Amino acid sequence: MNIQSYGPHINKPDLNAVSSQGKVDGQGSFGSVLKQYTEQMNHDVKAAAQQAETLAITGEGNMSETLLAVKQAGLSFQLMLAARNKVMDAYREVMRMQV
Repeated sequence: MNIQSYGPHINKPDLNAVSSQGKVDGQGSFGSVLKQYTEQMNHDVKAAAQQAETLAITGEGNMSETLLAVKQAGLSFQLMLAARNKVMDAYREVMRMQV
């Protein structure tokens, strides 16, 4: 079993490299970075579901790899949910501000 292949699948942007225009150098805007993370999370969830289905129906595949994929998909989903909650909290805080 190769553990090296279980690392992150996308390059994380260097948040210290934000330009004056609000863009992350080499990665695009905040929206594009968020979209990239969302697409990766969606891919992880679909891959884990496919592996679990294959293992359950045909019995083919590796149980530990399937469990790792399911756990990774769950963690990706939790991260995106936490990010969404933070963005919504920030939006609500801005809306409560008096002008």
